[in-house]
This record gives sequence, structure tokens and C-alpha cells, in this order.
Amino acid sequence: MKMLGSFNTVEDFWCYFNHIPKPSQIFFDGENRKKVGPEGKVIEEYSIFKRGIDPQWEDPKNSTGGEFYCRRHMEPEQLNLYWQNIVLGVVGETLDGDENHINGVRVVDKGKTYPMFRIELWIDTKDVGVRDRLKARVVDCIQDGAPVSKKGHPQFEWKDH
Repeated sequence: MKMLGSFNTVEDFWCYFNHIPKPSQIFFDGENRKKVGPEGKVIEEYSIFKRGIDPQWEDPKNSTGGEFYCRRHMEPEQLNLYWQNIVLGVVGETLDGDENHINGVRVVDKGKTYPMFRIELWIDTKDVGVRDRLKARVVDCIQDGAPVSKKGHPQFEWKDH
């Protein structure tokens, strides 16, 4: 795990977000395991978490909650749009509103023999009411501007940490 940067303002966020590759540019595409940088490293995930919270279940802020996740094959443009939508929903605070339960978001390359990805939203509570509200917002947010694929829009499941 390597931190690429931190931000406090929208301008700082865009400086990072506009200059890192999109998930489809670095994740397994069904033929190639892409390598990045002079060391030729394989990148398996991106995450954006609040300062002071590690993207690990064991982190005290994560251990009290869980995650919504969607695991499926996605076309490259679809993967990029879903990732962008959920990141903007988290950074722009449209997903969490005043509740402040979201700890972070991840996209993970799960492909071994064909492209498979997992998009996750990590929260700090297992409260069913909060989970229901957030799940509805996540589903709406991620679909914004996305055409319906053959498999339909992504479905999110819950997993306790």
C-alpha cells in the first residue's frame, strides 16, 4: 500500500484525480496484467479514505462497521464511470450527507482469468437504518450517467468487518 497524496480542498483533490490513471488503464483487461512505473509494479487497488483511517478491516474506525460491495465484470468505460461517480459522491459529501459515516471507498482488481472488479464503500457503523439510507444513495450515485449494461446496474451487498 502506498499513499499517493492527501487533500483538503476540491482543487487539491482534482490535482490528484486528474493525474492518476483510470482503473481500466491499469487493471487486468483479460489479456494483460499491466505494470506501472520503473519497477514494473502491478496495481491491484485504488482507495480514498479519510485522513487517519487505513483501508484495512482492523483499523478501529472500520472494525465497528462494514462495507457495501459490488463484484462483477465491467466494461472499461463502465468501470471508470462507476469509480468516478462513487469517488465524487464521497468527496462531494452527497452520499453521506450530515451523517458522516463513510470512511472511504476502494476499487479492487479481482481478475485472474477474465476482468472482474470490486467497488466498495466502507462505513463505520452496522446500524441497519444508516445502511439502508446509504445503500439507496450509493445505487443512485453510481448509476448517474451510466447506460444500463446487459447485466443491469450494479447491485450492492453488505459485509460486516
